[in-house]
Amino acid sequence: MAFSRQEEFLATGRRNQKQRTREAILDSATRLARAGQTPSITEVAKDAKVSTATAYRYFPNPESLWADVGVRYGPAVKEVAADLPEDAEDRIDVMIRTLMEGQFADEAVWRAVVRASIDRWFQQVDVPEDERLPVRGPNRLEGTRAALAPLERELPPELFERLTMAVVLVWGADALIVTRDSCGLEP
Repeated sequence: MAFSRQEEFLATGRRNQKQRTREAILDSATRLARAGQTPSITEVAKDAKVSTATAYRYFPNPESLWADVGVRYGPAVKEVAADLPEDAEDRIDVMIRTLMEGQFADEAVWRAVVRASIDRWFQQVDVPEDERLPVRGPNRLEGTRAALAPLERELPPELFERLTMAVVLVWGADALIVTRDSCGLEP
């Protein structure tokens, strides 16, 4: 799934250098978010010690930058899913607890990712559906399905899908915000 439409750019020419530049930009965005900022592309470029024009070649807007910051943390879902216990209840507990600990530890980064996804949605309201960039990635859904996999054999398909969608609603960056802001709970 492409978020920033930069795959072709990154795959041509000096690929290693482009990858290092991209990583420097993502590192800077993450560092600035952890410091409590929601930086612009220009501010991220300055921190990464690249020109603003260079940063815009990698990320044409802040939403694409923050989407890629979120994707950067995505492999954790696959890593956690690869080592889950057998019991479905234990599996969902391990999946959610492990990933949420990381999100609570980087709360500012994940708030920035949520903000960018909301901004991306608003920017694409008038864009035809088939031309829109994804607002969110599939990590939370994939993680939930992996954790609940033992129940797929036991439940009717429609009930398994309903359970999956219900569990997706109660974890992730959105749930982090509700937990902290609406409920006033500590991580």
